[in-house]
Amino acid sequence: MKIMSPAQGDDVWRDCFNAGDVDALVGLYEEDAIFVPEPGGKPLAGRDAIRDFCLNFPITEATIEFRPRAILERDTDALTYSDWTIRGTGPDGPTAMDGQATVLMRKQADSTWLIAMDDPFTQR
Repeated sequence: MKIMSPAQGDDVWRDCFNAGDVDALVGLYEEDAIFVPEPGGKPLAGRDAIRDFCLNFPITEATIEFRPRAILERDTDALTYSDWTIRGTGPDGPTAMDGQATVLMRKQADSTWLIAMDDPFTQR
């Protein structure tokens, strides 16, 4: 799956995540992308670190819903702001978590967009 415009970012990410397709999900990120794995957490750098996080995600049978709030786009850069909710099964049974994401995407030479920075736990 490819992101063809910043407005498609949440939808493509959701489809990869909900399908459990880690390779497709990680492929949405630039090779040296930054990802924040938890509120106030140390950012992960690079696709390998993001892949490891996804493979060890503590919620199984997880699905995500996005509620886009805004997109700021200029030439080859875009900032997207979304609220999200993940539901699934945690160690103690059914669970849910939510947050506010701020994502920086960059347009690539082939006109697709990749995620350069992803902070799903933007401080409110």
